Amino acid sequence: MKIHAENIFGLRINRAAELIGDQGREAFWRTGINLDAHLTSVVVALYQQGGQSSSDLAKATGYSRQLIEFRLKQLKKDGYVTSKISPADARKRVYSLSSRRKREFARVVETMIDFESVYEELWREIGVDLGDAILKLERALHAKPLLARLCEEFPQYSNLIKVKSNEK
Repeated sequence: MKIHAENIFGLRINRAAELIGDQGREAFWRTGINLDAHLTSVVVALYQQGGQSSSDLAKATGYSRQLIEFRLKQLKKDGYVTSKISPADARKRVYSLSSRRKREFARVVETMIDFESVYEELWREIGVDLGDAILKLERALHAKPLLARLCEEFPQYSNLIKVKSNEK
């Protein structure tokens, strides 16, 4: 069986995610929003829930704390967020939206709400609620990772993995 790169599932998911990201950034830019669309999840979480630590934001968005901290660094550099030491725990920083960009934040949130409506129409068009399907996919993969599934279906992988882990 020959595998064509364009048909590999992971690549399909990445292409779709990149297309959504690119088109989201273009929509933001053309409607006068300067915020990179990749950063909206952090902005929306701060807008809706107020100041939070990077760990709290990671829980709220489902991203790793490291990715959230990378995005917070960019948001802070661009003047979208401010940070201060947590009054409850001096080891933590609390991030908040910059008050000087309040109007832009409201537009970002309004646009994201409108995008949700657009996505619902897109799901009807393609006949699959992809948002719901992806959540189910994530839950299933957390419950049983791909490696476990591969070894279950093709036992020869289990033997290879055991050999490698014994070599260490």
